[in-house]
Amino acid sequence: NGLAWSPDGRTAYWADTAAHQVRAFDFEPATGQLSGPRLFHQGASKPAGWAWDSAMPYGGRPDGAAVDAEGCYWSAQYEGGRLLCFSPDGQVLAEVPVPAMCPTMPCFGGEDLRTLFITTSAHGRSAAELQALPNSGCVFAMRVETPGLPVSFFKN
Repeated sequence: NGLAWSPDGRTAYWADTAAHQVRAFDFEPATGQLSGPRLFHQGASKPAGWAWDSAMPYGGRPDGAAVDAEGCYWSAQYEGGRLLCFSPDGQVLAEVPVPAMCPTMPCFGGEDLRTLFITTSAHGRSAAELQALPNSGCVFAMRVETPGLPVSFFKN
């Protein structure tokens, strides 16, 4: 999950959702080679016994992601009910609450790429959670100051 590239195409990001981490790699566009793997962000593991309505803090785990024109990495935090915006060096710049427990993917759109769309999941969630968070499974949109990068298509 969370596969995205920096604006210059030289850094690739990949979210290992199960490990609660995002890794960065040097990327050589001419050859498609990845090198220099490094930890970009390590999230906290889910506490034992955690439930969506518990008092135990849990920020979620990284899922889908997108990069903006300044190189910031926007990461959906599944079961965390939020998006995190990271600077190119991995510092958290912003936390955006989402009215659903399971955001799955941000994507920039609109004519100016300044509308950030956020998909969420309702699949497999309890009836109590869905009653408390009835917008689970919906798509949300918000305006952002920095435009996103257009979606790239892979070509052989």
